[in-house]
Amino acid sequence: MSGNSQVVIVGAGFSGITASKIIAQAGVNVLLIDRNSYHTFIPLLYQVATGLLQPQQVIYPVSHILKNYPQARFLQAEVNHTDFEHHIVHTNAGEIDYNYLILATGSQPQFAEIPGASEYGKPLVLLSDAVKLRQHLLTCIEQAKQELSPEQCKMLLTFVIVGGGPTGVEMAGGLCELLNSLLAKNHPKLQQLSEVILLQSRDRLLVNFPEKLSLYTAQCLQRKGVKLQFSTRVQRVSPESVELQNGTIIPTATTIWTAGVEANPATDTENLSTARKGKIVVQPTLQIPNYDHVYAIGDVAYVKLGDEALAGVAPEALQQGEATARNILLQIRGKSPQPFEYIDKGRAAIIGRNAGVVSKDKLQLQGILGWLIWLGIHFYYLPGGRNRLNVVYSWIRDSLQQSRFVKPIISPYPEFKDFSLKNRPISTVSQGSKPMKYIPLIGRSFLSSIFLYSAITKIFGFAGTQQMIADRGLPFPTLMLLGNIIFQLVGGISLILGYKTRIGALVLIAFLIPTTLVFHNFLADPAETTAFLKNLALIGALLMVSYFGSGPVSLDTGSGVDNI
Repeated sequence: MSGNSQVVIVGAGFSGITASKIIAQAGVNVLLIDRNSYHTFIPLLYQVATGLLQPQQVIYPVSHILKNYPQARFLQAEVNHTDFEHHIVHTNAGEIDYNYLILATGSQPQFAEIPGASEYGKPLVLLSDAVKLRQHLLTCIEQAKQELSPEQCKMLLTFVIVGGGPTGVEMAGGLCELLNSLLAKNHPKLQQLSEVILLQSRDRLLVNFPEKLSLYTAQCLQRKGVKLQFSTRVQRVSPESVELQNGTIIPTATTIWTAGVEANPATDTENLSTARKGKIVVQPTLQIPNYDHVYAIGDVAYVKLGDEALAGVAPEALQQGEATARNILLQIRGKSPQPFEYIDKGRAAIIGRNAGVVSKDKLQLQGILGWLIWLGIHFYYLPGGRNRLNVVYSWIRDSLQQSRFVKPIISPYPEFKDFSLKNRPISTVSQGSKPMKYIPLIGRSFLSSIFLYSAITKIFGFAGTQQMIADRGLPFPTLMLLGNIIFQLVGGISLILGYKTRIGALVLIAFLIPTTLVFHNFLADPAETTAFLKNLALIGALLMVSYFGSGPVSLDTGSGVDNI
């Protein structure tokens, strides 16, 4: 492919997408390039790995994100090299010319040259990492259920997490909840053998949070059964163990690597100034030195404010995307770009059900309030309305049930036939949905409308309906009317959302049967006969829903909703 574009952005992460929207909205042509056809919501990857969410719930097609921006185009391609001198991006789809370039290529796991870490450590940076880790965890648990020696069971059920930052903490809490769901009730002996160990090189968890919140986090994890080891570094990783620098060897088949990330540049950085973790040093304006038309933002950039470098978290990436877009628009108008100013909006981390921490200046929150704020923040930034509905449903269900039914992900996964970095085809998530799968949704909507309408009319005509029930000689007319309204509202909402659809259908059947027999049994009256037969037809339709389920587009069935 060859062509011209005013602004080229490499990387469809938080910063790249933010910059794309702002520049395109200003009427400037933008080409966004990424190896994947979808944007991955990285903060929720650990929930995919621990079975709380499905993979398709944390992604969203880039083409859908940009669909309301006519000046923005998307190209799924692999960037091989960027030529700053000649303003060319070399991809596996051809050469792309640009006037301005934004490098927003994100990060990759940092293994610190520890022997065996890159081969046997399991990172959590890509969607494929989360899927593979989930499959591995389930495999270890299933193998441990076989008749193995206690030593083998112990090794399979020992899970070591390296790194005590937010990802490590969240993974440790989620993993404990997963093990409790799968083992505590049906395999209590295996539950006793299972062990989650969190290794932290520093003297406390969450070093970017106040010490009070770090202590609370440690206490929460310990109550869940996590064993914490501070001031501990890994010496070597093998398929069946982790060796620490103090000589301790931990037998384990699972080493989860959350010990930081490093830059994942899309260009040769030999001629560029780089800092720790391979990040590209940028000017205060986020421009690369000596190349005023090239910007680096997000995890690939080393951004220093005052004496400290930014940590590389999502809020920073979002603000850098906004600042870079504004600066490029200034340059296009012949004005000078402005220095980046970061507004610290605080930090949040989740430890598990009903436990989270939030820090903003002097404000420090913990417990269920911190948990709710964390959920709210991620709900707000998660792209896709249907994704939000499904994720909230999963959170509520997990919180209420206190357990998980974790489904293995069949390989090859339908939406992602190839997880390799070099060959990621356009997944079905970016393609149009088949109209046929909306038919059950339309049917449920029609079916629910009669119950919702009936409930609403009874609410506004409460006194008249109450008197009609009393005239039939039925006891407790007020109570019966309230029950009538509640049954219809609950069942109708269940049908239209596709949430607990079978139960909702049965609730409506339970409402219709006595209603039909009591109020429409005067078959000598043709109108009553029609009403009687209509209710029988409704009962028949609801029986079909209770048997066949909600259909693909519903909260009960994530597949049809999440792939849109």
